[in-house]
Amino acid sequence: MYELKDKELIFVFTGPNGAGRRTVAQMSGSTLGIKQVISYTTRPPRLSEVEGQDYHFITPEAFAAAEANTEFIEVIEIGGNRYGIKDADVTDQLVQYGAVYLVLNSYGTEMLKKAYGERVVRIFIYADRDTVQLREQERGDSPEQISLYMSNYEEEMAYRDACEHAFENLDLAHTVFDLTKALDENYLKRNLLDLD
Repeated sequence: MYELKDKELIFVFTGPNGAGRRTVAQMSGSTLGIKQVISYTTRPPRLSEVEGQDYHFITPEAFAAAEANTEFIEVIEIGGNRYGIKDADVTDQLVQYGAVYLVLNSYGTEMLKKAYGERVVRIFIYADRDTVQLREQERGDSPEQISLYMSNYEEEMAYRDACEHAFENLDLAHTVFDLTKALDENYLKRNLLDLD
């Protein structure tokens, strides 16, 4: 496993499914010039998802082969679909950019924290149960998917206190502004202009 250098950081966006963690992460990453490490999954893409941008969508056979070859830092299964992060992807991006971000559930986040320690900064993105459920409906998730995601809501919310930062995502622009400001001031020191 790669040993992180002094200034190298891994930001992990976590929180309940439907809270907007992926959107917040992508907008914050773009603002701060941080690249995303893309996870692999065996599930089919949602209508709005793009290969190589949201996930690497691979067959169960390809996933199993990569797992047998110990290419993944972590592997989880949710609703019969498998998800994983490749060690080489994290290493390559860190060497190239110095800071990266990932979007993971609490289990994946904790696995990364155990692997890389204090160089992992956990950012918890959340919204109330009704808002989360409405967002899942609006993005076209099936009632079965929503039921599965909502059954994990409390478990995901319980992870908030373990994270270094937590942001309620009710207004996307406000959340991204506050978050990028906090990450810049506390970690990146890139002196972003405060146009407030």
